[in-house]
Amino acid sequence: MKHETGWVQDMVESKSDPTNPKIDISLLQTFHLVAKTGSFSAAARELSISYQSAANHVRRLEQMYGTQLVSAEKGSRQITLTAPGRALFASLGTELDTILARITLLMRDVNSVMRVGVPQALFHHFFPRIVAAFREAHPDTQLSFFERDTILETMMRNGELDACVSERYFGEPGISQVLLGEYRLALVYPSAWCSEMSQPIGIRGFAGRPFITYEPGQTIRARAQDLLTEAFGTPPKAATSASGCTSMIAFVGAEIGYAVVPEWIVDPNDSRLKTIGMDDLQKVKVYFGCSAFLEHDPSILDFREICREAMGAQFNRAARASG
Repeated sequence: MKHETGWVQDMVESKSDPTNPKIDISLLQTFHLVAKTGSFSAAARELSISYQSAANHVRRLEQMYGTQLVSAEKGSRQITLTAPGRALFASLGTELDTILARITLLMRDVNSVMRVGVPQALFHHFFPRIVAAFREAHPDTQLSFFERDTILETMMRNGELDACVSERYFGEPGISQVLLGEYRLALVYPSAWCSEMSQPIGIRGFAGRPFITYEPGQTIRARAQDLLTEAFGTPPKAATSASGCTSMIAFVGAEIGYAVVPEWIVDPNDSRLKTIGMDDLQKVKVYFGCSAFLEHDPSILDFREICREAMGAQFNRAARASG
């Protein structure tokens, strides 16, 4: 039997054969989705075409390559890839997604649109100033924001975003990421608790008190819970969870519980709140990411530097104020 990598070479040679017709990229796109989803119907739904059209695209591709790429048992909706099919799918990798994302970018309206994903708290705290500065330099570029956190990597990988600001490093070859800065976390609690707690107030004094935490999947949640569990000898008593630290600060201000949040979100002039710096917790890194083929785009570069300046300065001010 021919080794799977050999099929790729044969396919490349067949595509360079002048007697063969040029391959329509839509055929590769359909095959890629069929292979990724495991069925013609799922690929058809994503492409907004009929089941039969999706099957015909793959059959035409098979005719061009002169070999079967997918197989399906009669009456089954699921497909399996043949050896040549697995080789083709592996060779396409993330490159086809990048190409399709680039085509989508080029086919946009004349008025340029930059799609940006940002966690909600970072968006509310920093981006009014960032957007104002960017609009001065690029008045004709429309910014379209998606306030997300846990799905930013998937959205970037699928070509749904041009850029993002994230507290996660993706490690994806099709996504370029650079560090914007890092910030410290702080434990924030109601100032009304001070009179009933032993002095000086330390982290262990919060054992058994209601803890306000992030919803599952968020970066800070796991870090905070691990540190508090180690300090208390038992997991913290979770009272409620929220999707963003802005909501958590509101809960703390209402004396519902204490929370671990970015120190830059806490207003030092808010008399309802007290904070303790979490020096034992690793600082949270914030990255700017963009599609790899956009990393030299002037608008993307300007947007990145405006983000770096605005966030880095605030992170440093917060650290000086608390330290």
